[in-house]
Amino acid sequence: MIYYGCKSVAKLAFYSKVDNSLFAYFPFGNSMTLSVTGDNVEALANGTTIINWQANRKSTLQLESQVISQKLLTIILGATNSTVASGTMAQYESGVTSTTSTFTLAATPSTSTLSLFLTEADGATVISELTSVGSAPSDTQYSISGKDITVSAGNASKNILAIYAKDGTNIDLVTIKANEFSQAFKITGIGIIKAVDGVEHIQEINIPSATAQSSMDFTYSSDTPSSFSFTFDLAADPVTQELFSLKTL
Repeated sequence: MIYYGCKSVAKLAFYSKVDNSLFAYFPFGNSMTLSVTGDNVEALANGTTIINWQANRKSTLQLESQVISQKLLTIILGATNSTVASGTMAQYESGVTSTTSTFTLAATPSTSTLSLFLTEADGATVISELTSVGSAPSDTQYSISGKDITVSAGNASKNILAIYAKDGTNIDLVTIKANEFSQAFKITGIGIIKAVDGVEHIQEINIPSATAQSSMDFTYSSDTPSSFSFTFDLAADPVTQELFSLKTL
């Protein structure tokens, strides 16, 4: 037996409960907490507790991270993850037309998806929308060839906003539906602990059945990295009644 402390987060592997195959590997957690709770049942005599029983032991796993993957979203939210062979992706570009009345987009717009606007200097306040024409655009028009836009001489050196879609292949798509929820997974974690004598040991955490609570926040901030918090409810093994086990080498 050793006395030890923990200061590292275990690397986690999620296994399918159907065929025990590896579903996802996640080594990027910042903190991980295994919590155990239970109910207290009391017997009273003359209004005073004389016997206590512990019952209904429960356990949760909480994982904190600042990175996420599509696979992890399928585990947490029961989302579907697929690869779309071909499709479109929205694009927003703002800039200034050249003195020769041209502007080159980052990509060629998909057919009939481009909308072009004149804007104020902030690149966001729309003044007016330009309409497409084959060639020789007037001050209310533009023409395009591939990803090269041409405006009138009167709109040279003007601020514009282009909204369009570009074609893509092998698009990674995650879909979160209102009527589909997370499934149970087996989790194995490998971490490092340090004993009071300074020797480090490997610790294996085994969780037979964990189901994620289907709640999480997506925060897109320009100030700080997004933080993700996931909580899993652990279910006891129906044969051994094990919630989780710890093995130390």
